[in-house]
Amino acid sequence: MDMTKYYGSRLKETICIKELYTVHYFEYSKNYSYGGESHDFWEFVYVDKGEIIITADDKDYRLTSGQVFFHKPNQWHALRSNGEIAPNLVVVSFSCTSSAMSFFDDKLLSVGQTQKSLISKIITEFTSAFSTPVSDHTTTYLTRRQDIMPGSEQLIKIYLSELLILFMRDNDIGQYSMSKSNRLSSNMEYILSHMNSNISRMISLAELSTYSGMSKSAISALFAASVGMGPIEYFIKMKINLAKKYIREDNYNITQISDILGYSSVHYFSRQFKKVTGMSPSQYSNSIKALDKKF
Repeated sequence: MDMTKYYGSRLKETICIKELYTVHYFEYSKNYSYGGESHDFWEFVYVDKGEIIITADDKDYRLTSGQVFFHKPNQWHALRSNGEIAPNLVVVSFSCTSSAMSFFDDKLLSVGQTQKSLISKIITEFTSAFSTPVSDHTTTYLTRRQDIMPGSEQLIKIYLSELLILFMRDNDIGQYSMSKSNRLSSNMEYILSHMNSNISRMISLAELSTYSGMSKSAISALFAASVGMGPIEYFIKMKINLAKKYIREDNYNITQISDILGYSSVHYFSRQFKKVTGMSPSQYSNSIKALDKKF
């Protein structure tokens, strides 16, 4: 009888996340300003859209879309919009005492597609695990859901650790090698380019099929796999996201925004806006103005 003895190797952890404090997704006006704070845990700010100016201690940094900045524990930090572009931000704060975290001291990094995907996964799992709204500026503690998805909190920890490790593995800031599986397919990029170029009008699945040379079912399958929804639903969300940006920048009124985005009437635009966001354009505008007054 074979009595070979096996010896396990305890796996080492370069990054060990201890606690999660906040996960936010903020949509700010072009004139938003936050006076600043400091706390004894890490925080990163990722610019999903637009541009912001961050102050870390006594130094300013200008972040554009696709960039992230790390604030180390006990560092005073503030942020503000640039007065021209309404930004969308992801803010995640957590505790980690691993010595490897020194890599991130005052680090400004560019984010590749793999990292963007991980940030998206962190937000998705956060909303599965906690009922605390991602847009709540006053969050000081997280409320767990009663119907929490199995493993959601562990996945947040795994995704956040993976995100940090991937940043550390590439010391050439802003240069990330992305495998083909992590890139949008050329077909997806081609269709998205057409959507962006025609955001000011309405398009149909038949038009996308003719433009791309793909069947309607193939396009639908591509979008379902890439973004989890149909192509027209995604296009509508693109239009509404642009509408939200226009509202926050306050250069056009609601009727003008409706016209710019190719809606047949402001009433139809308002109905779609509410269906996507849960509030009317005027309610969204008022919520942004109230936020500016608060901070």
